[in-house]
Amino acid sequence: MYGIGVLKGMMATFKRMVMPVATIEFPEVTRPMSPRARTNLLWFDERCTGCSTCAQACPDGCILVETRPNPDGTLEKVRYEIDFRICMYCGLCVEACPYQAIQAGGVFEDAVYEFDSMYKDKHDLTKLAHEHLRRNDYTYPHGQRAPEDVIQLIALEARQSAQPVSKGERVVKASTRG
Repeated sequence: MYGIGVLKGMMATFKRMVMPVATIEFPEVTRPMSPRARTNLLWFDERCTGCSTCAQACPDGCILVETRPNPDGTLEKVRYEIDFRICMYCGLCVEACPYQAIQAGGVFEDAVYEFDSMYKDKHDLTKLAHEHLRRNDYTYPHGQRAPEDVIQLIALEARQSAQPVSKGERVVKASTRG
C-alpha cells in the first residue's frame, strides 16, 4: 500500500514537470478576465439619476454623491466619488442601484504604486466606464447594449486621444497583436 501511494505521487510530479509553465508575469501580462468578474466598480453616468441609494447601501461609506436640483425637477450630479482604498467590493451598492448605474466589472487595476490614486472622482470613473464599454463591444457588464448617443461619444473620445487610458488596455492590445 505504501509503495502504490508513493508511485501515484511521483506520477503526478512527473506529469506536472512536462506541462507548460503556468506562471504569469502580472504587470506585463494578464490573464483574460470575464467581463462580469467582480474587480472594479464601474459607474455609468448616463444611467445614474443621482438618487444616492448606492451611497446609502455602502457599509464602508466609500461612495460620495452630491446633487443639486435642476429647474426641470431632475438632479444634477455635482460630485460622485468612490474611495477604492476602503471599498471591500461587497456589491451592496450594485444591488441597491435601481437603474444599474453602478456595476461590478472592468479591468483589474487595484495594484497601484500610489495609494491615493485609488480615489476616483466622477471623471475618472467615467473614463473607466467608457474604456470598459469600448473594449467589450459597447455592452454593459450585465449584458445590455449601450445607447447609440453614448457609443458615438465614446467613439469621439477614442479618436481624440491616441493614448490608452489604463494599463489593462495596453495589456489587452499587446496580447491581441501576437
